[in-house]
Amino acid sequence: MKNIIRTFIFFTILSTANISNCFSQVLSTDEFQKKYSETDNAQLLDVRTAGEFGGGHLTKALNIDYRSPDFIQKLNTLDKTKPVFVYCLSGGRSKAAAEVLKQNGFSSVYELQGGYLKWTANNLPVEGSKENTNAKGYSKTEIETILKENNVVVLDFFASWCGPCIKMMPTVDKLSQELSGKVKFVKVDADASKSVVENYKVDEIPTFIIFKNGKQVKRSTGYLEEKALQKMITNQL
Repeated sequence: MKNIIRTFIFFTILSTANISNCFSQVLSTDEFQKKYSETDNAQLLDVRTAGEFGGGHLTKALNIDYRSPDFIQKLNTLDKTKPVFVYCLSGGRSKAAAEVLKQNGFSSVYELQGGYLKWTANNLPVEGSKENTNAKGYSKTEIETILKENNVVVLDFFASWCGPCIKMMPTVDKLSQELSGKVKFVKVDADASKSVVENYKVDEIPTFIIFKNGKQVKRSTGYLEEKALQKMITNQL
């Protein structure tokens, strides 16, 4: 029994030591770009979904979906001795991914503060971009006004390049018609409404946020079947 305890303590100390030896830092877009360009053998990691990645990403980024079941397995294909620069849509998933990287012994980890949205807001270079330049954007003030003027509001955060978002559009349009006069649906283009995305801490699309009397009461991320979305909304009526 004592040997088992000693072994457990040894590996606990070893694991803690490995984590403590890992360097991690959150960088602004300018700092991230500068550090990445100056770092030899840097590994650039995009932890968004394949759909988000396909809509545009930082040049030469490798895509490994943070929420995929084999995320850690795929991380192990990277070189733990080389610095990793990680980002997501707005910072939430990259923060969680950075913790996983540290726990798995990666020596240096740098996070992009504000993620892809902040990067593109600063007009920094990307590749594979499919943004709709004619998309209608909302400001925080406009959204706040809508929330004040309507009892129940559904904010649908989407992008023209997001497969699940486009797949759900007919459902959203249908429910908007069926619940007309009871629920206000607002389609928020994530690319054209970056300040709103940041304000409501949206880190993945599609995201649906339901407000009642100006207060957030429900939030859901990812693709939803019609019945699930309908129930989520009607439960607030």
